[in-house]
Amino acid sequence: MALTPPVVVDAPEPRGMRYGLIAAAHGPFNLPVHGAAGGVVYEPVSCGETRRYDADCHTDQDREVKTFDPAADWVTGTPVTVYGSLVCGSAGKTAAQIEEQVRRRFLNGEQTSAEEQLAAVLAAAGPTVVTAPDPEDLVSVVGELEQWLHAPTPVGGGYGYFGYLHAPPRIAAYAAAAQLLVADGRLMRTPWGSIWVFGAGYPDDGTMWITGQVALWRSPTVTVPHVPSCLDLCTNQYEVVAEREYVVTYDCVAASAVYDWIPQT
Repeated sequence: MALTPPVVVDAPEPRGMRYGLIAAAHGPFNLPVHGAAGGVVYEPVSCGETRRYDADCHTDQDREVKTFDPAADWVTGTPVTVYGSLVCGSAGKTAAQIEEQVRRRFLNGEQTSAEEQLAAVLAAAGPTVVTAPDPEDLVSVVGELEQWLHAPTPVGGGYGYFGYLHAPPRIAAYAAAAQLLVADGRLMRTPWGSIWVFGAGYPDDGTMWITGQVALWRSPTVTVPHVPSCLDLCTNQYEVVAEREYVVTYDCVAASAVYDWIPQT
């Protein structure tokens, strides 16, 4: 039995943020001031495809055998506000300590909320559903998704750049066991080169997605209101929030497949 109370010490610092959307996405870019309310819109530069025609003999009729494709659809990113909150008593802590605590809480969870937003965007878009030959084999699922992304339309997505492969964290262990993880600086890729995004905010029901390039915008700063103004005089409790606006987008195409990681009995 301890004869003295425990000594208050500084908390050990985290070793680093986990791998996920913030590390894998293109960005984060600074969200324009008005983008916090209206989002962003852009004409993607990674979409499009080529076609072929017989070049043995060039004539004035060459134009007649060519198909002219329309411009790619513009991508619209809808803003969401990600926030962390803290309720605590007014005794024993300064306003600066309370602000630091709520900021730390926000940083711990913001990536997961951004991943939840991307999952919601993908679900709302209704991506093409791809069926792997063996849904219980991760190699089969990943191969089918990558084949679809890069195969010419209308069979596939016709995407010519590196794809983004989205899965919940548990899939990382299966991917490592199947030799589907290749370290590339701060990124994790498949042997083919697709960029893995292991998102804790993605559904854990076996759904995996593959998309064109993913981009991330967020407000440059995390906003915390003036802490003394957040004191509820009736309860003598501080109610403080830290928040930041996010926009997450993907280019051109998306498909989903189910990886049945639960062993069948």
